[in-house]
Formats: sequence, structure tokens, C-alpha cells
Amino acid sequence: MKDIVKISNQTVKLSSKDIALAVVQHTVLGLCGLFATRAVVMDRLLPFGISFLAGTPLSFTPSVAIGVFLGYIFPVVGNNGFKYAACLFAVLAIKLLLSNYKKVITSDGFITLIAGLCSLMTSAATFKGLGGNSFDIITEMLLTAAGAYFFSRGFLALSKSQAGLNSHELVAVLIMINIIIMGLFGFEIMGVSVGRIFSVLIILIASKYGGIISGAVSGTIVAFTLSIGGIDGDIGVAVALAGLMSGVFASRGKYAQLFIVLGLIFIGAATTGDGILIAITVIECVCGCLIFLFIPRSFGIILGKTFSAYPKVYAGSGAKRSLTLKLNMASHALRDVSETVDKVSLELSKINSPNFSSVINAIEQEACAACKLRLHCWEKRRDDTVNAILEMTKAVKVGELNPEAHTTEEFKGRCLRTSRIGNAVYKYYTEYTSKIAAENRIDEVRSVVSDQFDGISNMLSDLAEDFEIQEQFDNSSAENAAAALKNIGLHIEECSGRVDKFGRMTIEMRLKRTADTVINRAQVMRLCSIACERDFDPPNVSEVGGEIYMVLNEKAEITIDFGAEQYCANGGNLCGDAYKYFYDGKGHFIMILSDGMGTGGRAAVDGAMASGLMARLVKAGFGYNCSLKILNSSMLFKSTDESLATVDIASIDLYTGITELYKAGAAPSILRRSGRTGKAESTSLPAGILRDVSFDTALIKCKIGDIVVLLSDGATSEGCDWLRQEIESFHDGKAQDLAEHLCMCARRRRTDKREDDITVLCAILNKAV
Repeated sequence: MKDIVKISNQTVKLSSKDIALAVVQHTVLGLCGLFATRAVVMDRLLPFGISFLAGTPLSFTPSVAIGVFLGYIFPVVGNNGFKYAACLFAVLAIKLLLSNYKKVITSDGFITLIAGLCSLMTSAATFKGLGGNSFDIITEMLLTAAGAYFFSRGFLALSKSQAGLNSHELVAVLIMINIIIMGLFGFEIMGVSVGRIFSVLIILIASKYGGIISGAVSGTIVAFTLSIGGIDGDIGVAVALAGLMSGVFASRGKYAQLFIVLGLIFIGAATTGDGILIAITVIECVCGCLIFLFIPRSFGIILGKTFSAYPKVYAGSGAKRSLTLKLNMASHALRDVSETVDKVSLELSKINSPNFSSVINAIEQEACAACKLRLHCWEKRRDDTVNAILEMTKAVKVGELNPEAHTTEEFKGRCLRTSRIGNAVYKYYTEYTSKIAAENRIDEVRSVVSDQFDGISNMLSDLAEDFEIQEQFDNSSAENAAAALKNIGLHIEECSGRVDKFGRMTIEMRLKRTADTVINRAQVMRLCSIACERDFDPPNVSEVGGEIYMVLNEKAEITIDFGAEQYCANGGNLCGDAYKYFYDGKGHFIMILSDGMGTGGRAAVDGAMASGLMARLVKAGFGYNCSLKILNSSMLFKSTDESLATVDIASIDLYTGITELYKAGAAPSILRRSGRTGKAESTSLPAGILRDVSFDTALIKCKIGDIVVLLSDGATSEGCDWLRQEIESFHDGKAQDLAEHLCMCARRRRTDKREDDITVLCAILNKAV
């Protein structure tokens, strides 16, 4: 059924559901107006009914006016109903007369002014007859004006901020709610106040869904309303602290919140020494906690929308440019450090490098001191003496303990101290060789450290370039996505919407994990797609340090059917080949294959390290070349023994099909395009051999139905022709089937009677559904 309503000469069709919702809203706000009139201050003032009417949006003013009028007609204290009714009509008349001036009537400054003035004028007019005093008049005027300001700000915040509330909006909303709850303080059952039960409940709800800030604000406001409502000040202090600590323990779950709130409020009540007050306070607190404990999750989500903090939205072009400059500065600084280290090490090597002439001099000083033939041996026959010592060093070098026995016969015949000279040669030459070995090792470490600086510099440079080419930040889409996820109980703390140079959108979000956080990836994808009016893939979800990160990428045109198969040499448990595959969050599917040197455990360590470290760096957003440099220096540095591994990477753009191949010492890869196969080979060295290592690269345009196959050298030992034939003849199967078939065939075809690890990775490009 449709009902027709005429508004400003326009015909609007409303469904029965719309009408029912409107009736509920007007009724609830009318009751809130009634409760606001019951908020008593100093046992005699009732300012907040007028505040509520002044701050209410114009569309709800009639229903609120009725509720406020009924509240003042049946006053809870004194006989001042006429004064408040007069003030009510004054505020109502002003709002209706100025209803066409939207900017004026919705201005919180104007609303504050008219509420305060109406309160002042009506109180002054009834001052003598009602036995008032000037202190009450001024106090009530200030409370009425302040209340009107916060009601106006609170309604505005609830109507406009779907993604969450900032700190100013949160304060206004909590003050508005607590004033209404304050009106329930007078509803008591055997001394137990309904209003105070709801005060405890609002602290728990606000801290659960809004965190520390929301909990602290709610605790402070509740403590203030309790104090002006006549509650002991010690209890108010305990309530304020309970709000803060409830927010701190919100991530620990409901029971942790209940325990801390109950404990603190009990301590605050116990300080009064009043047994009846302690009992009543504890009962009120327990009732509020029980209601909170049994709130259904669906209803909790609705409540949570009111208190969740507004997500921090990452900045746009100004911040992007600032960050780019800082990254570039850091990149250049690290590159300068690397160059400085190389220059300084070169100069120091000239000064501190071991010198063999110093070994000769030390031998002469220790072995020939006070010898009668010293001048003869070291001046007249110096060359013969040095040659004799060199013969001894050769003996020391091969492990002889008595080098004097291996010197020249001529030297043995004329030297009186061959034994002492042999000992000195053994001592000083051993020290010399040790210093040489240490210096070489230091040079290696220095080179690796310099390479690490260069690699990090290149990483920062890549990040700066990546930020620079981002065309724009779409903050409105990020806000819409955050608002949509509030409907399923996910409260976003930070979010960002980016559109790259190809027009592809990425939404990044951070939310804090709580005890009842449940993420339905399909539901998140659907809601964000509707909110942003784009099709997204299911989000990538990861957890770091108790915080959840979600990244949604715009849906690509291509999906990947991936298959992998491995065979360990000699049927062992450890494979020297290692692989990783993943989506990088930027619209690319990436396969990484690494083959460690040899077979078995040692090769498995090298392969796993190479593939794992490369995958981590690429996932973090760093470029392939700088990631290879970091990997290479890490492998050079990890062991004194030779350690190397090949690196083979295929990156498939899921929007365009462009496939990039990066090879460092890797076996050939096979690509099938339009039914025909081609081979991509590498002439570069594996990582871990030399300082300077780089990728061989290739760029291939692929399309739906094409196949990309990465292989370890165990699969290509008998050449690639048979592989090309098998891949060309493969039709209507899964990538896993192809990988298993190629691996099995490679084992059968091996003819050199030696085993090697075999790995086959297959990716088939399919059209996204």
C-alpha cells in the first residue's frame, strides 16, 4: 500500500513501512522530551526540557513539544510548570516563525542563544511570584543554553556522520543521551534507580564500541550527571575511572569490562561508609551489567553505530607529496652512507692492511737480537736471508710445525739461531695470515652492509615512485565503505581509498580486533561494492599486533587457476626447490620459484630463504631489483660456506594480462599464447655468488586461456622441446592436473641416472566471473 503526502506542492509517495518508521521516531523523541523535563538539577531546576526542544530538528519539533509540555504540566518538583510552559511556547514560536531560514534555525549558536534568552526572560517575568532568586535564574539560563547547544550538535552528528563520530560529535551525543537518562533518575523501585542502571549500561556500550576515548568521555559525563543529580562525589569519581578502564579492557571482551566496572564502582561506593548506599549502588551496577551481557549481537551492532569513532582517513595530495619527498630524502641519505662507507673503508685499508715487510722486521727483532752475525745476515746477505725465511713460511702455510727444517741449506750452514728463527716465523706468519683472513672477511661484511644500504635506498626510492604515480585519493569512497561496514558490526579506525593511474580503486582499512569480531569476506566485498559503486574482489585480511588490516581491490578481468607439483630427489623429505604464490594487492598474481644449490637439507634452506625473503619484500611493495639486491647480500652474509639459489618470478597483471618474467640463474620458463608455446631463458647468475647480480627480464602480453609455466632445472634436464609439446597438447583441464603431469613426465624422461628435485608451477588465465 502506498500513501500520498503533499509537501511544498510536491507529491511524495510513502510506503506503510516508511510511515511506521516515522511514527516510531516521533514517539521515541516525544518520550525523550518527556524524560528530559524530569532531569532535576539542585532539586529545583528543570532546564533540559527547553534545551531538548530548542536543539531538536524542525521536523520532529511538534512531537517533542508535546512530550516536553506534558512533562512540565505534571512537574516533579515545585509548582513552576507555568514558567517552563511559557518558555516552551516562546522557543516553539521562534523556531516556527523562522522555519524558512534553514541556516539560521539549524545554527547551534542561534539555538543556544534563543534557549538561554527564553529561559532568562520567562524566569525574570515569574521571579517575584514564584519566589525565585537571581542565582537560580542565571544557573538555569546557563544550563538551558548549554543543553540546547549539545542537543543541537548531537542531532546533527547522528544525522550526518554515518561512518562514525569524531571526538567533538561523540561528546555532544553522549551528553545528549546522559541528560535524557538523568530524567530517569527519579524512577525508583525500592531505592534502585532506573536512570542509574542505564548510566552504567551506557558506559559499557560506549566503551565497547567506541574504545578508550568513548569510554573515558562517557564515564566523565555520567559522573557529572550523577553528581548534579545528587549522588555522592566519591561514587562519581569511581564512575569516571570505570569509563576509562572499561574502554581500555574493551578488547578483552565483555566479561573483562564487567569485572573492572563492577570493581571500581564498588570501591567508590564503599568509601562512603553507608551500607544502604553501597547495596543500592552495587545492585544498580549489577543490573546494568546484566542488561549489557544479554544484549543480542544484532541489537549491539545498531547501538554500536552511535559510538564508533570516525575513521582516520589518509590524506590526499599534500600529504602524498610530503611523504614522497621524505622517502626520496631518506633514499638519497642511505645511498650517501653506502658511498661513504666504501670510501672510508678504502682509505683505512691503505693504512691498516697487514704488511709482509712488518713480519720480516718482527722476525729479525725477536730472533736475531744480540746475534754476532746479525749485520752479516741482514745487511750483506739480506736477500738470501729473506729467501730462506720465505721457504719457512711455505712450510708454515702447509701445516709444518718446525719450519726451520725446510729452509735452504746455505742458510742452515751460516745461521747460529735457526730454531729461534723458525719459531719466530711460525708465530708472526701465523698472525699475519690470520689478519689477512680477518681483513678479507671484514671486506666481505663491509661489502654486504654497503649492498644492504643500497638495497634499502632503492626500496625507499621505489616506494616514493609508487606514491608519486598514484593519481588521487578517493576519501569519500573510503568513508562510504566504512559506513557500510558499521552495519555488520565492523568499526573502522583508519581507512584510505586510492585510485591508481589506470583508474583501479583500492580500499585499505584498519580495525581493532575484539572478542566477538567476525569477518565475512563475501559480505564485506558485497557491502563495499555497493557503497563505492565498483566491483571488488574479496578482501585480503591479515592480523598484526591485535589489529586487523583489510585491503579490497577492484575486481579484475582475469582470474588465475594455479597448480603446483614437486618431487624430492631420491624420495627424500626435504626439497631443495621452494615456491610462493600470492596476490600482491595491486592487481597482480605472482609466482616465485627458487632452486637451492644441490639437494637435501642445505639446498632446502637456501631455496626456502630465497623464495620466502623475496615474497616478503614484494608483498611489502618493494621492487624486484632492489629485493634481489637485499636477498643477494643476505645470502652472501648468512654463511662462510658457498650459498646460492636461483630466483624465478612471474608477475601476471590481472587487468591487462601482461606477464613480467624476472630470472636470476633460473631454468627456462614455458608460455603458451594462443595455443603456441615459447621459451624464456636466463643468462644471469643465481643469488649468493657475486655482489653484483641482476635479473634477466621479459614482458609478454597474455590473454584468456594462455598458460605460464615455471620450472626448476630438474624438470628441464632433458631439454624443453618435450615440455612445449606437452603444454601445447593440454586442453580443458585444471592447472594442477598439468603440473602433476609435467612433473611425472620429467621423472620418467631423466636419463643421466642422477636424481634432482623437480618443481612445476602452472598458471592458467581464466575470465573472471
